[in-house]
Amino acid sequence: MKEIIAANLLRYRKSLGLSQEQLAEQASVTRQSINNYENAKTLPDSKILSALARVFGVTLDDLLRPPSGGLPNFRFRAHASFDKNPQFAAQVLRMLPTYNALEQAVGLPTYTPESTPCHQVEGNEKRIQAIAALFRHRLGLGDAPIANLFQSVEEIGLKVLRQPIPIKGFFGLSACSDIEGAFVLVNTHNITIERQLFTLAHEIGHLIFHRVEYQDTLVESETSSEEKAREQVADYFASHLLVPQAEFERMYALTQDIVKLKRHFRVSYLVILNRLAAMGIIDLAKEKAKICAIYKKQHNGESLQNSMELPPALAAAEYPENERYEFLIWQCLKLDKISAIKAAELLNLTVEKLWVRHQENEVYAVA
Repeated sequence: MKEIIAANLLRYRKSLGLSQEQLAEQASVTRQSINNYENAKTLPDSKILSALARVFGVTLDDLLRPPSGGLPNFRFRAHASFDKNPQFAAQVLRMLPTYNALEQAVGLPTYTPESTPCHQVEGNEKRIQAIAALFRHRLGLGDAPIANLFQSVEEIGLKVLRQPIPIKGFFGLSACSDIEGAFVLVNTHNITIERQLFTLAHEIGHLIFHRVEYQDTLVESETSSEEKAREQVADYFASHLLVPQAEFERMYALTQDIVKLKRHFRVSYLVILNRLAAMGIIDLAKEKAKICAIYKKQHNGESLQNSMELPPALAAAEYPENERYEFLIWQCLKLDKISAIKAAELLNLTVEKLWVRHQENEVYAVA
């Protein structure tokens, strides 16, 4: 146990850029004590461990978990590096068992989309489109635009969590288990709703097509040509899940206005541009430059950044976060499966605010 705690203390301290002196000061211990803990010479008591966990922004369980340990049964996929952010990896490893425990307590079944390997777009276009259509059918949709993909996939049991994760270039990850089902984490930190929706669709694509490449621990995906091809498959699936080809062609025959098309399908203008480019209708670079020039002229010289959306952007208020997850928490509280203190912790509320929310939720409840 000394060795596990020592390795974790060192990882978390270095990830925050703290010296032993700085950590000692924040945890109210001596620098020599920190040195002894990190070299597995002595074991911190529970009070000191709690203080260290608070400084690191992790839990006691995170400090006691083997650094290389993943989550039993789950396999992960993430196209970002977490070597310098072990706190985030620990956060993910807490999310999954919590979500699973809530599902089991309420008695809801898990869900994992059917796996069908596909590693490149070229030569598989029709097949990927057909699988996107089948998944839309699973959601109870035809070719109409999807009003809220988050809500639609949660209704069939896919575990989705949206959290602000301040990691540059990270949009989301997915995990799967034959026992506990599938899970998608979507980053909301300075990311538009359109990009969040595409990320969810993209990760569903990986869950369907690339299940065998998932790792047992939360690690960075490779950047080989094979990996780039897999990313293209997930992008192609996401595009056709959000924008069915037949409906796109029908709408394009009615209007060539990019804003009207993106508004109709509730997607980013970049999704529309990429589809038109794939169909050979436009030159992507030229059309994007044209749109950026128009935007700059209309917005007093402000540039349209890649992280921005061409107006009108989807409103975050129309896409409430983590509805299924919160529903499970309230159900568990109602069934006395969890305490009010635990429910408040999971909802990031005080116990007092929890009961206020509970009363508000009951106002219009059917008797």
